[in-house]
Amino acid sequence: MTYRLERELPTDTAIGQLQFSRDGERLALLTSDKNNSVRLLRSQDLAPVPAPRFIRNDLAFAGDGALFVAGKTVHRHELGETGPGKPTLAIEGEKKGLTRIAATLDGRWLALHKHLDVLELWHVGDPNPTKRATVRTSSLVDLGFRPDSAQLWFTSRVSSPLFLQTIDLEPGGWNLLPTPPQPLPSVFVYSPVRAAPRGLVAVSDALDDLVLLEWGTWAPRPLGLRALWGERLPEELVVAADGSHVATGARDADNRLRVRAAALNGDGEPFTFRPEAPATGLALALTADGARLAVATRNTTSALYLFHRT
Repeated sequence: MTYRLERELPTDTAIGQLQFSRDGERLALLTSDKNNSVRLLRSQDLAPVPAPRFIRNDLAFAGDGALFVAGKTVHRHELGETGPGKPTLAIEGEKKGLTRIAATLDGRWLALHKHLDVLELWHVGDPNPTKRATVRTSSLVDLGFRPDSAQLWFTSRVSSPLFLQTIDLEPGGWNLLPTPPQPLPSVFVYSPVRAAPRGLVAVSDALDDLVLLEWGTWAPRPLGLRALWGERLPEELVVAADGSHVATGARDADNRLRVRAAALNGDGEPFTFRPEAPATGLALALTADGARLAVATRNTTSALYLFHRT
């Protein structure tokens, strides 16, 4: 498997996060400069399209095309041909603007973590959004939803190991409670954790491989993709929404960053890409089917690379 470079776009600011819309038609950039602004590009040619304004700290696409953006307030924008328009939802975020968010594929549930404070679960599928859970999670690492929109999952870390908790999504339920923290001893304590249709994907230092933690059982199953990082464990990990492809960002022996991507169930050599200029970090994104891979360097003046699978 390989990817072909389609477009390269220099940018005048560091890129902190990349995310494709569910249909792969738009690519959202969250810059990591002092303005933390959102930019939207057309995936086909990286042409800019109208995007929500003002300071933002996280973003999440819903399957219906809506875009959630988080700052001091969490807003939902319906993305039309002429731009995002006025927000159709507003929920109070963290006053310092450090809110993190995740949305279900069906757009009916929203999770927001207020920095060093609480994780809130909101049902936003009705005209009047309602908060359904509040959990103290000052040490939260990752959060997300199952692809079938049935469960919220989140990981936390105090020291070691990494802990996992879940909340079942009940549209008619109130004061929903999380499961007790469950240690994931097979997972590297600093590993990013990502959702796939069959379970969570993470890095295992104990098993020296990427592992699939199947929903509910959480038993780690090695995926045979050790070649995705070389000499050091990955710092970045993205998984296509359909579970077909995965990409990692890890450092070579000379401390330079390299991207590797492969089919999750493939046995061929992974695609590899190393930016020419040294970078302090990388942001990665895959379309839902893994057909496109976006890579951005997190330098003050960065570059965005768009690849297409061949």
